[in-house]
Amino acid sequence: MIAWWLQTGLALAGPLDLQASVHELPNGLRVVLAEDHRTDRVALHITFGVGARDEADGEHGCAHLFEHLMFEGSANVGNNQFDTLLTAAGGENNAFTSEDETAYHMAFPAGALERALFLESDRVGFLDAGLLADSLTNQKGVVLQERNQGYAQPNGRDWDAISRLVWPKHHPYHTPVIGTVSDVEGFTLEAVRDFWQRHYRTRNAVLAVVGNFEEAEALAAITHWFSDVPDRGAAAPRAGQYQGDHPANHGVLADPTQARTVYLAWPTVSMHHADMAALDVASRVLSGGQGTRLDDALVYARRQADDGGATTWNGEIDGLFLVYASAIRTPLARLVKTSDRAIAELLATPPSDTELARAKRSLVAALEDGLVDPLGRAQALASCLSRRGRTNCAATDAAAIEAVTADDVVRVVRTYLSAERRSTLSVVPEGDRGALRGASPVELP
Repeated sequence: MIAWWLQTGLALAGPLDLQASVHELPNGLRVVLAEDHRTDRVALHITFGVGARDEADGEHGCAHLFEHLMFEGSANVGNNQFDTLLTAAGGENNAFTSEDETAYHMAFPAGALERALFLESDRVGFLDAGLLADSLTNQKGVVLQERNQGYAQPNGRDWDAISRLVWPKHHPYHTPVIGTVSDVEGFTLEAVRDFWQRHYRTRNAVLAVVGNFEEAEALAAITHWFSDVPDRGAAAPRAGQYQGDHPANHGVLADPTQARTVYLAWPTVSMHHADMAALDVASRVLSGGQGTRLDDALVYARRQADDGGATTWNGEIDGLFLVYASAIRTPLARLVKTSDRAIAELLATPPSDTELARAKRSLVAALEDGLVDPLGRAQALASCLSRRGRTNCAATDAAAIEAVTADDVVRVVRTYLSAERRSTLSVVPEGDRGALRGASPVELP
């Protein structure tokens, strides 16, 4: 018997009001369904509660490696046939890995739903039968090439270097998602099969399907194709909230670029924290294009930087507030001073009603943009249920943003964006001596 219940979003008009039903199969797989008869296509998104934070010593990069191995073949799908079979039906697919999750998504004509469910269910339940030594060797090479190519691009190492600086050694986010060269090179077939057994379980996954279908028929098809996927119990325990300190660190990277870039990074809060919305609004008050405080100070009014701004990032365990500025001629220390002045002025002169309204409009519009098509809605539904325990987190986030006051913005800026808590990263051209004083080279393993 399939247990199911209906979840609805908050009473907000427009694309944020996602109507979806949530079901649980006997093997523990949670399924989210949302009909959309305005399209002739269907989007499928499945997310697993496994990311870089779940990797033990010796397996850094394994979560990302599995993003590749899941396309290599399974018990009833031959080697490299996943893409071929889906493309032949008019579909397309991709995947991504983050610190907190690994997700796979596809979009296809409505008539190809059965084929898509067959392909997905086979690799979820029976990937181990298709894990071959040759495939592993091939994909290890692909991952290392991907790493090398990404790191060779201008500013291609910046995010991973920031992660090393902001998150201490024992923090779950310290090691880059791409992994370490030594661990990727050392993966054995036995080790990756063990990783799959521990984390790729139905009770650690959420499947969302959005598009042109009848709910009862789609649920019956999903139940059929996933009925033989074994229930292997709950996934391995995950790393919880980080309780340690976040010491300030100052690093430098030599990079194949002409411009110098400085990043100012403060550890903040996870996506589950009540201060996330206020920090988001603060970032848009500072940096939302011409007419906002930091952007004008760096780029538009004073023209000190060629590019610059502020943004936030929030994971399940931790978050950060990031200010950046790039310039060819302006010294990095001056860019830092300008950024500090903009933050200090925000404390001295709280945002006006006009500034708040503009920041909120920008943030809510970004939420809406992510839900325009079925694939975006499927990703939002699956990720929200998996990571935050509800399907309507876009509507909840929008409501939290609308509730932010000027006092809230000042409070979170004062609480989190102090100079003592700030790490910095100087990115300079090879041989350039323009890094901030006291910065040490950042090593990426």
